[in-house]
Amino acid sequence: MKITNPAFETVAEAYDRNADKYDEFIENNPNLMRMRQRVYRFVTARLPKGSRILDLACGTGTDAVWFAQNGYSVFGVDISGEMLERAKQKAKSLNLQDRLSFEQLSYTDLKNADIGQFDLTFSNFGGLNCVSDMKLVAENVRPLMKSGGRVIWALMPPFCLWEAAMLLRGKVKLATRRFSGKSTVFKEGLNYPVYYYTPRQVETAWGRDYHLEAVEALSVITPPATNKDFALKRPRMFETLSKLDDIFAPHFPFKYWGDFTIVSLVNK
Repeated sequence: MKITNPAFETVAEAYDRNADKYDEFIENNPNLMRMRQRVYRFVTARLPKGSRILDLACGTGTDAVWFAQNGYSVFGVDISGEMLERAKQKAKSLNLQDRLSFEQLSYTDLKNADIGQFDLTFSNFGGLNCVSDMKLVAENVRPLMKSGGRVIWALMPPFCLWEAAMLLRGKVKLATRRFSGKSTVFKEGLNYPVYYYTPRQVETAWGRDYHLEAVEALSVITPPATNKDFALKRPRMFETLSKLDDIFAPHFPFKYWGDFTIVSLVNK
């Protein structure tokens, strides 16, 4: 696949290099697994079974597989060919090809793609934070949405309470890295920029036809997704913090302060 957006070339290469170990990290991370289940509950509470989902930046297909196994039809796109190879292997080994398909496409190159119409555009755990202008994604996905369609994206916001608390430990760079709305990620020997978005910015990108229906945080009280050691080394404390997290996550102002923010928009 030719990547038409040069800014994504380094991102694609980084995830190609990371593909072999990506699933091992997410499967052995109780913190991330818990967050993923929260996302699934959020989606299934709003989307009837049988709906068709467009999974943006689908990676190795972990979410797409779950949705296909639970009564949905999913079309996943990603710019990493290596990640998609693993996604396709999962679909084949689980005999889900009738409800699950993948294609190597950028989410900024979807406007003219012949892939049908969708009830939901979904993206999980910051796959969309690699784009510098969220309007590019909305403009490409909007023509693919059915009337009354829904947007549910889990994005990294400009403020994370857990990270900000690192100021107390003198880790200024980590604590403040999101504040400007942009930072740099180092993965597999490569650097690329990431951008942080508020729910209101996402709503603005989609325009007047879509309104903000719900916002919920992921990991306000619990550590960020990249921290799996805390849950493994302090299981009781992690369980307590998880319960508190579930209480605070949907409420102001905590719903804006997570490691990720689940943003739900509905077509008017």
